[in-house]
Amino acid sequence: MPDESEVFQTYEKEYSSLFDSISRKVTLEIASAPTLDQKKRLINQTNRELEEADEIVRNRVAEMMTSYPPLSCRSAKWKWKLFRLPPQSGGKLQPRVKSFKDEIKKAKKDLVGVNTAISDRDQLLGGAGSSSGSHLVDVDNHGNDHRSKMLQGTERLQEGSRRLEEAKRMAIETENMGIETLGSLNQQREQILRTKDRLTVADSFITKSQGVLRGMHETMMANKWLTYGIIAALMLLILIVIYFKWFASSK
Repeated sequence: MPDESEVFQTYEKEYSSLFDSISRKVTLEIASAPTLDQKKRLINQTNRELEEADEIVRNRVAEMMTSYPPLSCRSAKWKWKLFRLPPQSGGKLQPRVKSFKDEIKKAKKDLVGVNTAISDRDQLLGGAGSSSGSHLVDVDNHGNDHRSKMLQGTERLQEGSRRLEEAKRMAIETENMGIETLGSLNQQREQILRTKDRLTVADSFITKSQGVLRGMHETMMANKWLTYGIIAALMLLILIVIYFKWFASSK
């Protein structure tokens, strides 16, 4: 046999599931229904669910905090009433029960407002029945067209923003490539200037080498003529010696 807290949790889960359905209908489903008949049908369903939720809170949960028949009662009528919450547990649960009641009260008020708005809208559109439903469909279709145009405009703006971001990214990449190219050209310029300086130094060395070679050539020519002179002098001396040796001795 379940204890009191388990019974209360069962009631609470049942209430929460039912109230979620009520909230969806009040905030979304009724307003988005395409025809007036569907809106009225959803309103009736919501009223029935509100009555059921109110019955759970006001009867089942509230009775758990009141006096019950003795535990010997086992009839189907009292099958949930066998569980009575202790006074301390009932005091802790009172704020939660009050919040449930407040939620139901607010949902009823919101449903009345929705119903009133639908009735006023139906009267403004001129009549009831199927003609009013068709007017509601036309108004909803017009609203859907307006939303579609707004979505298309938003998509175009987003596409334009993406294109601007892409162009900005390409411009930044081009700028970075230009900076890299300028840096490479600057390095090449420095290399050319260093090569020019080296060529200037090499040219000066070549000029000096040419001077040295010219001086060596002149020295070599001087030595050559000196050698020729020495040879000529030796030949002349040899001829003189031969003359005196042969011709002078014969006389």
